[in-house]
Amino acid sequence: DYFTDENRVLKKDPQQDYHLEYAMENSTHTILAFSRELHTCDTNDKSITESTVRVIWAYHHKDMGEAGQNYHGSNRGTKSLRLLNPEREEVSSASLPYFDLTNKDVPVPDKDTTYWCQMFKIPVQHEKHHVTKVEPLIQKGHENLVHHILLYQCSSNLNDSVLDYGHECYHPNMPDSFLTCETVIFAWAIGGE
Repeated sequence: DYFTDENRVLKKDPQQDYHLEYAMENSTHTILAFSRELHTCDTNDKSITESTVRVIWAYHHKDMGEAGQNYHGSNRGTKSLRLLNPEREEVSSASLPYFDLTNKDVPVPDKDTTYWCQMFKIPVQHEKHHVTKVEPLIQKGHENLVHHILLYQCSSNLNDSVLDYGHECYHPNMPDSFLTCETVIFAWAIGGE
């Protein structure tokens, strides 16, 4: 149970709240399973809630020595997760109508952030309907590339020619019609369902 101070110096926590449940090591893997209380009342620990949290990890190929922690070098990373994911009853039926809004062949440039805009026309409904579920459709293997998704409502008198392909948002080649999309209807971010 360690923490870092404001200068990112790693320090052993005087209040040890993590408990090792299982450990295994072979020539290629080290596996640690541990537990702790959701709320430890320790100012050096973050409370674990149902919100999305940023998990930071690092490792070194050598065990910690008497001199202290070995520097991890490039063996580090982060991931946004929901550590608590309570089971929910499935309220929707497989027989309910649905539709997918799917981007096609979106290029992923070699830069930190890309915002991609795509217009879709939802199927025409001839009577009142209610949306009961929205979930992301992310291509397998690309889960770590998608940070968030926003679904906007756009002007209803748009020309269908803007539906054919997407554009990098806020780019000079983006058609002006995309500027009519101002009302957020749904939002999703990493760790959400």
